[in-house]
Amino acid sequence: MANASYQTYRDLAIRGIEAIPVAIPMLRAIKWARGEINTIDNVIVVITLSDGTQGIADAPPRPTIYGETQSSLVTIIKDHFAPMLAGVNAFDLTRVWSVFDAIAWNPTAKAALDMALYDAQAKALGVSCAQLLGGTLRPLPVNWRLRLGTEQEVLADAEEMARKYGFRALKVKCGIDRRKDIAVLTALRKLLGPDVEITIDCNQGYSAQELLEAAPHFEELGIALIEEPIPARDSAGKRHVAARMRVPISGDDSCMTPDDVLDQLRLGAIRAVVIKCARTGYTQSRQILALARGYYTPVHNGTQADMQIGSAAAAHFASTYNAVHAHEFSSFLDAKDHVADQDLVIRNGQLIVPEGPGIGLSLNPRKLSKYRVDK
Repeated sequence: MANASYQTYRDLAIRGIEAIPVAIPMLRAIKWARGEINTIDNVIVVITLSDGTQGIADAPPRPTIYGETQSSLVTIIKDHFAPMLAGVNAFDLTRVWSVFDAIAWNPTAKAALDMALYDAQAKALGVSCAQLLGGTLRPLPVNWRLRLGTEQEVLADAEEMARKYGFRALKVKCGIDRRKDIAVLTALRKLLGPDVEITIDCNQGYSAQELLEAAPHFEELGIALIEEPIPARDSAGKRHVAARMRVPISGDDSCMTPDDVLDQLRLGAIRAVVIKCARTGYTQSRQILALARGYYTPVHNGTQADMQIGSAAAAHFASTYNAVHAHEFSSFLDAKDHVADQDLVIRNGQLIVPEGPGIGLSLNPRKLSKYRVDK
């Protein structure tokens, strides 16, 4: 019997790949120092195996960050990766990534294909992606990303989301006006008390000098992390300020690939790493996790404004390690709807990770038909 099962899974191959563009309205725009999202114009990736098992993933286009658009994601997946991967063994990730490596960049296209394949593998085996990756499902502490706005708007948002979902961790978008940032953070700390985790994301908005001038205020306010405060490629500047401030700098835009992470860790420019499965999939995310552990550097999962499918997939990965800081799996609350077969739940500031098989979610055919824009 065991031999028959092995034979079944050994011969599983990739039969087909779909890239389905969707447009889903948002409750309100997501804004940051370098951009804005008004509509969820993602690409749903579906991989079908030779036994009919399907794995899914969600690819978010971010032209201002990765240069990928919804149209380019569909094209690179349908016209290039799909024919190159047809017939490849579903468990031969070495072969799959050799195909990816033959085509430059396109990180979210590759990441979505990688995660959809893992989802299909796990569903075929009848286990969760967390189990397949060596983890165990459990509720995960998550933060809420506060939008750019006036001090009153930020405080109102924090109060509302803490009341509705029990958030005990907040991420504040900064980087445009240093004095305003300090004022908002001061008001937030006064409102929330000392026990709520506050991290800030500057999206490369400060110079090294501006960060040094603001650092004493951030230290006094007990800021847990500062994500990419200065230009990502200013490694010398980042190393300079990291040696002169107590608040850890976490790498995001400077840590897009495992090679980037290794470079930043070697330089001593960062003391925390943000993993975004939406751009590194499971395969490269595991490599980044291993690098961070080698440098005794804490890791947590970030978000590329992931929706239900992307958040669930990343949460299964986050279930494979212990994080010091809250994860960023709450962006889906900004969407009016979604194309998954069930809602995700945040309760008492924790994401209830959907049980498997796979990522615990499948597509809702009716909703997919409603929101897809290619038919």
